[in-house]
Amino acid sequence: MKNVINRALAAKKKIFTLVVATLTAASSFAWEYENPGVEWSAGCEFTTAYLWRGMRYGGMAFQPDASIGYGGLSIEAWANIGAVDNSFKEFDPELDITLQYSVAGLTVGYTHYYYFDGTKYFGYKKPSLAAYEAEKYPTCQGEVFAKFEFGEIFEKIPLTVMWSTFVAGDDWKELYENPEDPEELTGLKRAFSSYLEVSYKAPLPLGFSITPTVGMTPWASFYNFYEKKFSVNNVSLRADWELNVKDIFTIDVYGIAMLNTAGINKDNVWPSVKNSYNNQRLNLAAGVGIWF
Repeated sequence: MKNVINRALAAKKKIFTLVVATLTAASSFAWEYENPGVEWSAGCEFTTAYLWRGMRYGGMAFQPDASIGYGGLSIEAWANIGAVDNSFKEFDPELDITLQYSVAGLTVGYTHYYYFDGTKYFGYKKPSLAAYEAEKYPTCQGEVFAKFEFGEIFEKIPLTVMWSTFVAGDDWKELYENPEDPEELTGLKRAFSSYLEVSYKAPLPLGFSITPTVGMTPWASFYNFYEKKFSVNNVSLRADWELNVKDIFTIDVYGIAMLNTAGINKDNVWPSVKNSYNNQRLNLAAGVGIWF
């Protein structure tokens, strides 16, 4: 066990160094190589909580990001380096690599999610039942997505619609098909967990903006713990204040209130306010980012 822990810690140190080096190299390259056809961005955020699609994934976090593209095609690296909770006794790093193509407001792409748990980087193979029950299988995931930003075509309509579906990796619906023992796990089936999100970024004076968002999943999926069908799992409001400094970089200060309504029913109306990993329904976060 001690060797496993040491290997995990070593892997996290290596990936932290790799992410920082990659972001630094990407930003330096893009800064020096000013090709009119090349588009790039680099920056980072510090947030009080890692919130994503109606769920809370951890406490305070540092989230660097870098992308470079040409002619609508781009590749982006985004990382989360933060604490599972705010005690900083346990860290839960993540690295997402996205390849996407954008044209006339439409963006389609593929994202690979990796969580540095010591499993294979592209461990997409379906695990055996024994490995699944022992939690000894790759947790990485692959997702396809499509996003349309109306504001790219109609400037006065800052509406964005996005659909995403997990198509590879850890996204398994458990099957219990033994009538003699209903609690016996008999198989795994790909859930194709999907998420539809609609957001509207409304600009305000002095660099302020507010963005209401509604996100939902159409069937039993990762987003409702594979227990329900249609669920509205993300009702959120984000407020931003952006300051552009001499067209060199932008500072973004923001706050988010996010409510997951999937678990609310007549017997359990009030959202939980207890800090718990991945199942807290009412979440708040604030952050600051700097972007070049």
